Amino acid sequence: MNKTTLRRAPTEYTSGNSWMLTFADLLSLLLTFFVLVFSMNSVQFDSWKAVVRTMSDEFNPNRPQVSVTEHETPPSILQARQSGLRLNYLEAVFKRHFNKLPQFQTGQVHRFEDRIFISIPATVLFERKEALPNESAVEGLRALAGVLVQVRNKIQVTAHTDKAPVANRLFRSNWELSLTRARVVAGILADAGYRDPIAVLGYADTRFDQLPGSLTAERRYDLAERIDIVILDEGRDRGLYDIF
Repeated sequence: MNKTTLRRAPTEYTSGNSWMLTFADLLSLLLTFFVLVFSMNSVQFDSWKAVVRTMSDEFNPNRPQVSVTEHETPPSILQARQSGLRLNYLEAVFKRHFNKLPQFQTGQVHRFEDRIFISIPATVLFERKEALPNESAVEGLRALAGVLVQVRNKIQVTAHTDKAPVANRLFRSNWELSLTRARVVAGILADAGYRDPIAVLGYADTRFDQLPGSLTAERRYDLAERIDIVILDEGRDRGLYDIF
């Protein structure tokens, strides 16, 4: 009887340092990655100009060539600052014309620092705390615009109110009321033929001190709520094609 001998199959021996191969591969990949990143961040554009030019000529031969020509910046001649008329002269002129307008007999023409104020009581132009002008005031403003168009000084229209709050629902405050009134008066002057820009400002009750000190206290409070047409000392900006 034959006897069968059982033998254990030999086991394959595995070294414990095999992880070094995977780690080395990872380091190689990382090194390659950083080399590529560095090469992309330091592209030599001069060396690529010939390649780009060749590809442009090959794929777009009809593209027009653009040439850059240096030129000097011409001096600015589009705007010319024109000096305004003398305020002493303008004050006399507007006092003479203003006194001829029966609508504005309660108004005032006076100089304050570097500007002339044509002050019109708000009660002459508008109802109490309203911004709709009456017809008589509109005619007076149109006549005044005929004088303003002959003046090359800059002008502003500013509106003022007293400290009494607005009692209607049309305006939320005296600030809004004063600005609306200034815009209305400026619009009337523009419709009457004044073509230059007009700055409009609403001051509410903050400019009471601009009234002349020679007026009585009662007169000053009458003019607290007013419209001022302000003539500045400086001339308006003229364009190259302005001849008037």
